[in-house]
Amino acid sequence: MNAKREKQINKYHHRFLEEKLKEFNIGRAEAPYIKMIYHQSPIKMNTLISNVVFHKSHTTRAINQMEKDGLIIKEKSKDDKRSFIISITDKGIKIAEQVQKILDDWENLVNSALNQEELNQLEMIREKVYLKLKEHFEEGAHNE
Repeated sequence: MNAKREKQINKYHHRFLEEKLKEFNIGRAEAPYIKMIYHQSPIKMNTLISNVVFHKSHTTRAINQMEKDGLIIKEKSKDDKRSFIISITDKGIKIAEQVQKILDDWENLVNSALNQEELNQLEMIREKVYLKLKEHFEEGAHNE
C-alpha cells in the first residue's frame, strides 16, 4: 500500500474514533488502556506499561486522566510500595464495553469493503508479515 493511501486511512481511523469516543467523554489516548484494564483488572501499572507501544509518560497521563474521570482506581501495591495496581470501576466497565463496540464497528466498516476471499487473503498476508518480522527480531513463541 502506498504511503499516501496508508496515511489517509489512518486519518479516517482517527476521525472515526474521535467522533465515536467523544460521545462517551473518552479520548483516543485513553481508549486502548481502558480496554486493556477492563480485560485484566486488576493489573499492575508496570505490566500495563510493558504491554502497550506507547511511551511510559503517555501511559501515566492516560491513567491519571481516567482516574480523574472515575473510570479506574489507582492504588499503591501492598506487595511493593513503589508500584501501583489499577482496577476498573463500574463506570469504567460501561465505557470499556462501549470502546470495544466502537473498535468492532471500525473493523466491520473496514472489512465490509472486502469479500470473504479477500479477507482470507489479507489475513494470510498479515500472518506472513508477522512471521517475517518475528524472525527478523528473533523472537520466540513466548512473545506472541
